[in-house]
Amino acid sequence: MPDQYHVSVDPHADNNPHSIALRMVGAGHHVLEVGCWSGHVTEHLVAAGNTVVGVEIDADAAARNGFADRVHVVDLDIVRLSGIETDRFDVIVLGDVLEHLRDPAATLGDLVGMLTDDGVLVVSIPNVAHIDVRLHLLSGRWDYQPAGLLDRTHLRWFTRATLRDLLAGVGFVATDLEPVRFERNPTVLAVDEPVPHDALRYIDADPDSRVFQFVVTARRADGPNPEHDALAPITVERSDVDAERALDVERVRADIDDLRDAIAARDVEIEALRAEVDAWNNATLTRATRPLRALYGRIRRRISP
Repeated sequence: MPDQYHVSVDPHADNNPHSIALRMVGAGHHVLEVGCWSGHVTEHLVAAGNTVVGVEIDADAAARNGFADRVHVVDLDIVRLSGIETDRFDVIVLGDVLEHLRDPAATLGDLVGMLTDDGVLVVSIPNVAHIDVRLHLLSGRWDYQPAGLLDRTHLRWFTRATLRDLLAGVGFVATDLEPVRFERNPTVLAVDEPVPHDALRYIDADPDSRVFQFVVTARRADGPNPEHDALAPITVERSDVDAERALDVERVRADIDDLRDAIAARDVEIEALRAEVDAWNNATLTRATRPLRALYGRIRRRISP
């Protein structure tokens, strides 16, 4: 497996899934880090005073992780971790892991049984409803990438709603949410044609359209201190978009009416000018032919018997 997932982690960085997850974990806990790779996050978990047990599918990466107490090299789509690890954990971290599993619900259901009674999940997961993916798909494309939202190793895709459903399915609710946000970047996921203005405005109305990753803390929904659902549906004020679109239509209609009035006024002016031209032509013709008509009259009188 390529080392594309190894990154340098700044625990104090803003708008970064690793630093957010580290803050959510805190200090002094017994942590199960699923997808620990070669230890780029493990190092900072341990530095904060946590003890860490790792889980990693790649044996080479696991061998380079010198920070965890131990690392289980397993494929969670095949092996139930609860069958080989007997510890119970204060925190289970799943950093960009669930989207790589064939059955994330089954794996998560196994893992939550390894938490202490008041244990928490810390989950980061890409948002497939990001504006780049929406516009890319609107263009009729779904091009896998070496990494990112359309990482070719992703088997599952999540939105706010589907992540919420996944957690609810194992009896958990997100109590804290810190999204990682990025603006539109058409150089990553290409769009073949100019985006219709109405489509872009419709997507812009959804606050989640700029969410690149959801990072959440989740607790048991039936815990002693139930908290609010941080992944609860958000109200998308598309009525504002519809109202603005209606105003645009009214403006266009008003412009058309103004143009029609202007055309009608020009038609009246043209008719008036045409009448003036006709009158001028008639007057000019009358003056020009007056000598001829007089000569014609004299000739007729002379030849008349």
